[in-house]
Amino acid sequence: MDFCVNFSKLNIKVHSIYDYTYDFCSEYLSDGKPDFEVETNEEKIDAEINTVDFGPSRGYAESICIYREIAEKLPEFNRCVFHGAVIEYGGKGYLFTAPSGTGKTTHIRLWKKFLGDRASIVNGDKPILNIEKEGTVAYATPYAGKEKYQNHSSVKLNGICLIKRGETNRIERVSAGDYITELVPQIYMPYDALSAIKTLELLDNMLSSVPLYVLYCDISEQAFKTSFEKMTGEKYED
Repeated sequence: MDFCVNFSKLNIKVHSIYDYTYDFCSEYLSDGKPDFEVETNEEKIDAEINTVDFGPSRGYAESICIYREIAEKLPEFNRCVFHGAVIEYGGKGYLFTAPSGTGKTTHIRLWKKFLGDRASIVNGDKPILNIEKEGTVAYATPYAGKEKYQNHSSVKLNGICLIKRGETNRIERVSAGDYITELVPQIYMPYDALSAIKTLELLDNMLSSVPLYVLYCDISEQAFKTSFEKMTGEKYED
């Protein structure tokens, strides 16, 4: 099955074997002229299935392979896939990142809980970032984690927050150079050497223009208030 999707304002032609990827990406279908094409094969699908222990369907495994192929080509267009959750508030985007299981999804739930309709989750797991000199824009994709938090939108990033578990809630703005070894694993790194170098350049460009924070937190209202007030510069009021 051949079809075209639009991710981060790029039209991508997908050659798929199974229907799953088409259905999964149905909200993002496009009839525009493709900027590039991707495909996978049964061997790569087998390899993907063998890397996990929950017995995914071949269609599901293919969808992951397809996104990986897309991620391989994104640096050519000043884009990359980033492991993080992006939330929009007041027209500005805030990206929360952390190793899996550390609490980024829990934290954006807190923002939604206390801000309600004033905030919206752009993507809960693997947004595409378009990194340009004038700033970084985060785009939703259907690849949004098991919670499927995404709203097919985009937002310019106003802050990046590295989450760490802590017994007390505190946040500080930090130098990107001091945390680069923790941030690099959160960005998809292509296998191609030149694309990998370009990805590192994109990461450097983003961190030179978007403020970086480190948040030590639990899962309380105070955790939300700590990050919200520091990153937005506003006082939280119920």
